[in-house]
Amino acid sequence: MKKITRLLSGVLACLSLQAAAAGQVDVMRATQPAPVTTLTQVENLSQLIANPAIDGQTWWPGTVIAERLATAAILQQQQQVITRLQAWSQSLRADNDLEQAAVVDNVSQQVRNLKVTGRQIVPLDPDIVRLHPETNRRLEGEYSLWLAQKPTTVTLFGVLGNSGATSWQPGKDTRDYLQSSARLTGAERNIAQVISPAGQVTDVPVAYWNHRYYEAPLGSLVFVGFSSWTLPSAYEDLNQQIVSLLTHRVPE
Repeated sequence: MKKITRLLSGVLACLSLQAAAAGQVDVMRATQPAPVTTLTQVENLSQLIANPAIDGQTWWPGTVIAERLATAAILQQQQQVITRLQAWSQSLRADNDLEQAAVVDNVSQQVRNLKVTGRQIVPLDPDIVRLHPETNRRLEGEYSLWLAQKPTTVTLFGVLGNSGATSWQPGKDTRDYLQSSARLTGAERNIAQVISPAGQVTDVPVAYWNHRYYEAPLGSLVFVGFSSWTLPSAYEDLNQQIVSLLTHRVPE
């Protein structure tokens, strides 16, 4: 009898540990401050994306899953980027370069308005997860699943006069989207970065001498950073930091 009791206790303890290890997922929308619902005991991505509470509620290419500790880290990184931009702006003003300082302030405000989360760069499309079992990541801890609406736009970001959303057109070249937004003082003119809804970054040549056709995907973001000769050596990694934030943006 004692052996059976110990055996049952061991089984129950094992089950308890498995339950504790499973993930808890807050299902979120950018338009709502509170979770749409909270899912518990979610063991893996396959189980999550098959949940009836999500079925038909999201546009999978733009859906984002974020981990709690990673969210804290990316929010800290966002604040660091803002602080660096502010310090650079102050240095420019001290040198009486008011035009460039105003441009830096503009980018700083764009970064401040950006909503970011601790995105895990993993495929969430149900067909991909089903056909490629190696992508079926286990979930342990606390997560947020950000639902996405199918967009109709491409968003321009960075050292541009008219940043923000612009209508997406099938087949339209990345460079053509930039025609409607003048590059500001100190902007990179040769390369733009296109960040897809899935968080993939593509360098796209956009100058007259190196132009390469590249269709910006629906819902993507086109980033124009500061040119290398504009960035002081202390800020030479600033563009990369901003791109990292953009890959972690919350879907609309």
